[in-house]
Amino acid sequence: MGNTFLYRMPAGIAGAISRPQDLTVEPQLLDSSNLFPAYGLGGKISSGKFVPIAASDTASVLVGIYVRPYPTASQPDKVQQVGSGKNFTGDCLVRGYVTVNIGADASGVALHGPVYMRVATPSASSPLGAFLAAADGSNTVQITNAYFNGPGDTSGNIELAFNI
Repeated sequence: MGNTFLYRMPAGIAGAISRPQDLTVEPQLLDSSNLFPAYGLGGKISSGKFVPIAASDTASVLVGIYVRPYPTASQPDKVQQVGSGKNFTGDCLVRGYVTVNIGADASGVALHGPVYMRVATPSASSPLGAFLAAADGSNTVQITNAYFNGPGDTSGNIELAFNI
C-alpha cells in the first residue's frame, strides 16, 4: 500500500469536475501552439480557439475553466491530430463545480471565499490563469461570478463554484 491518509483525504484533483450533476461543459477547439500548462486553469476564446489566460488579461475575458477530459467529446482520427497546427478539442467548464489548485495551503480558505485569477507574474505553482484565495496586487483580478467552497486541503486543492 503506497498511500495512507492519516487525517484527511485530498480535497480533489486539479481540473476534476467535483459535482457532475450540476454543470455545463462545452467542447472547445484548443490551439496546439498555445496549450494549457495544467488542468484547472482559466481560459478565454482567441481566434475561435480556447486558450490559456495571457498576461494583462482582464476578468471579463474568462469564459471557462479547462477541465480533465472525462467524460469528453469523441476524438476520431486522433492520430492525424498530433503535432503543431493540428488542433483538437478540450473540455471547458462554463458552469459548475471543479477542483482547482491555488498553489498554497487551502485549509484556511473560508466557505464562499472570494476568487482571484493570476494575470501577471506567473510561477511554477501559480501559472497565468491560476485561481487564488487572496489578491496579489495588480498580478490578480477578482472573479466575481465564482467562489470557493472552502476549506481545501494542505496541498492547495479546493472546490471552486463557477457561474452558479
